[in-house]
Amino acid sequence: MCCLSPSPSASATSSRRGQIVASEWPPGSSSGSNPRSDGPPPSPDPPPRAVVHTDDEEFGGRPPPKRARPESGGCGDGVCTADGVDRISDLPDAVLLSILSFLPLRDAGRTAVLSPRWRGLFNQSLLDFNACQPFPPEEGRGCDWFIRAITAILAARRRRVRIRSFRFVMYGRGFDGRLGVVDGWFRALARHGIRELDVDMFYAAPMPTLPGSLLKLASLETLKLFYCRFPNAGSAPAPRLPALKTLDLSNVNVSQESLQAILSHCTSLECMKLKNITGVDKICLRSKSLARLYGDFGNLKEIVVEDAPNLEELVGIGLPSGEAKVKIVFAPKMQVLGYLGISVRPLVLHDTVFDGGIMQLRTLMHSVKTLAIQVPFSEKGYTVFVAQLLKCFPCLETLQVEPNKRSISRRVNVEEWDTANSIQCIEHSINKVVFECFGGEDCQWGFLTFLLGMARALKLVELYCWTGKDWASDQIELLDPKNRASLDAEIQFFRICKPISDLYLCHCCTRRCQKENRLTLL
Repeated sequence: MCCLSPSPSASATSSRRGQIVASEWPPGSSSGSNPRSDGPPPSPDPPPRAVVHTDDEEFGGRPPPKRARPESGGCGDGVCTADGVDRISDLPDAVLLSILSFLPLRDAGRTAVLSPRWRGLFNQSLLDFNACQPFPPEEGRGCDWFIRAITAILAARRRRVRIRSFRFVMYGRGFDGRLGVVDGWFRALARHGIRELDVDMFYAAPMPTLPGSLLKLASLETLKLFYCRFPNAGSAPAPRLPALKTLDLSNVNVSQESLQAILSHCTSLECMKLKNITGVDKICLRSKSLARLYGDFGNLKEIVVEDAPNLEELVGIGLPSGEAKVKIVFAPKMQVLGYLGISVRPLVLHDTVFDGGIMQLRTLMHSVKTLAIQVPFSEKGYTVFVAQLLKCFPCLETLQVEPNKRSISRRVNVEEWDTANSIQCIEHSINKVVFECFGGEDCQWGFLTFLLGMARALKLVELYCWTGKDWASDQIELLDPKNRASLDAEIQFFRICKPISDLYLCHCCTRRCQKENRLTLL
């Protein structure tokens, strides 16, 4: 990974400014990636010297000194020991790439003159390019230096030499009137078969609009954008991103037409994450490939899953705080759904319309195994709301519970749960309950006691709280094991170390949850 990060001191600048970091070696250490497909095989033809000597200042402006050859023994392309044996050449490529990752860019680049094998290794070590504008600018290396450095390195790369990932961070007004330069970068990355692109316009003023060449990266698989305007994809020509699998937009202004164009034309899109986006008030999902959709969705008015045959996870953590309508027409593989709350109305599940109260069940969602809900303890009739909602998901296995904020900040009326009312998922299938922001209020204890008394398949209850271990020990003594339907149920208390708002994804997405923010208490 090629990094542009100048250091304060002149002596350290040359060793840190172009440091190479091989982030995924040995090959295969990263899940879901094919180590043999990360880059092309080493070329027998030597690349031009520009690949190594990208900048006179970077490499000292003179060729490296020639190393004397040993008198005996053929050392090949490595370094001989006293007995004339080439130990370095016996090492596998993964080890040599790890060694290169600890060298300054100018020294790592000089290894390319040793042999065709070393030239190939150096090219592989530059698969990942990470450029961050110095802030504050030091030693004259401000915006102009930053842009020139990136442009020079991209220009020095031969067309057939791949660049796997490219990330750049720009502060302030650095790209005012210079978006044409970014357009040139995107066009160069398209020629180099870019697979991962991360653009961060942090604190840019005004928020820049990215050039349309972003939508022509045919090899791009992962796109992450932060604090910028998405190019207009609603008008012809349509986006050409056939390989795009992951789209992550955070603090991005995107038009309704552009978002719909991405969903319609990106036929390989599998995961989309939308956080604090503006310009969109409705998402109409028609995608044959999309499997996961995450976001806050607090400002949306409507979410319609019209045709999503492969959608497995739909999580909107801000849905209960807004007034969005959720309509799921066709999603036969959906396994994870959340967060649903009393304000998410109407909730349409196929031909079942749920508006918070008693309803007539026509179509049940048997595929959903994990459900995240916000229980409105401060609202009258919350027991009826929860009971009727859970009846829509008869095969539920994991229930994620979050109290509404008003019930945490003030005393609420406690309602009695109807134990005579049969709820299939509670009685037969739920084996795990996760309770966020558990404070031990009477309304919360009432719900927990109801679940423990009805759930015969329950194996684990996780309670996340703000208080310490002594409080948790006192609370667990209040639970009488004799009143539990499942004697094997284990109850665990956890302490939340960071505000819950820092956890963008909830427990219903366990593979992506930031578990390091929590400490077990018992």
